[in-house]
Amino acid sequence: MASLAASVGVLLTGTTLYVRLGPLAAVVAVLLAPIVLCGFVVVHDVLRRRALTTEEQHRLALERDHVRRTVDLVADPALTEEERLAVLDSFIPRLAQAAAPHRDRFVVVSELPAPARALLARARRAVNVVYRSQVMHRRLLDGLANEVLLPRQVWEIAKLLRMQAQLQEEQDRARQGVVTPELLAVLEPQQKALDRSVAAVTARVEGLERYARRVQEADAALRAREALDNNDKYRELLAQTDDAEGMRALAAHGDALEETLAKSVREAIEAGQTLAL
Repeated sequence: MASLAASVGVLLTGTTLYVRLGPLAAVVAVLLAPIVLCGFVVVHDVLRRRALTTEEQHRLALERDHVRRTVDLVADPALTEEERLAVLDSFIPRLAQAAAPHRDRFVVVSELPAPARALLARARRAVNVVYRSQVMHRRLLDGLANEVLLPRQVWEIAKLLRMQAQLQEEQDRARQGVVTPELLAVLEPQQKALDRSVAAVTARVEGLERYARRVQEADAALRAREALDNNDKYRELLAQTDDAEGMRALAAHGDALEETLAKSVREAIEAGQTLAL
C-alpha cells in the first residue's frame, strides 16, 4: 500500500514538473523516482522489522518471566546468562525443542519424589536464612561461603536427589515380579549404596541448617550489641537514682558480653568455611 502511494506520488510529481518546468525536469524526476522509491521501501522495511523485533522481545520477556514464576528450577550456578535464558526458553511451548538444552544442568523440583523435595526445601530454607541475615548484609560473614559455596551446595544437593530418585525407580522396577536370591544378591548392595548416598545428602542439608542456625545466633549477637550500646542510657538512669552498685553490675555485664558477641560472629564465619570441606 505504501509502495503504491509512493508510485502515485512520483507520477503526479513528474506530471507537475513536465507542465511547469518542461520535459527535461520530468525526465530527471522519472530517473530519480526508482531510487527514491527503493529508499522509501528499504526504510519502511527496516522500521517494520524493528517494530516486530521490539514486539517479539517484549513477548519473550513476558514468557520467560512466566516460566520463572511457575516452574521451580534449581540450576547449575556455573551456567552463563545466555545458557540460563536457553533453559527458560525450553519451557516456552512455541520455542521448546525436542531435547531441552543443558538438561543435565538443571533440576525441575516438581519431578522429584516427595521426600527429596522436602529435603531440598530444607536446604533452600537454610540458605534463605543466611541471605536474609543482617550479618550477611553487613558483610560480616565469609563472602566466598555465601556467594559461591551456598548456591553450589544447593545445586549439588538437587542433582544428587535427582540421581537418587532415578536409581530408586530402577530398584523398584527390578523388584517387580518374582525376586530370586540371585536378583537380591545384585540389588541389595546397590540399595545399600543408595541408602548411604541419601544419608550423606541428608547430612549435607543438616550442615547447611547448622550454618543457618549459627548465622541466626550471630544476628542475635548483633541485636544484643546494639542493645548494649544503649547501656549508657541505663547507667545515666542509675546515676540519677544514685545506684552505684547497679552501675558497676551493668558495666561488668557489658564487658563480659563483648567477648560473647564477638565469639558468636566468629563461629558463624567458621561454620560457613566448613561448607567448603
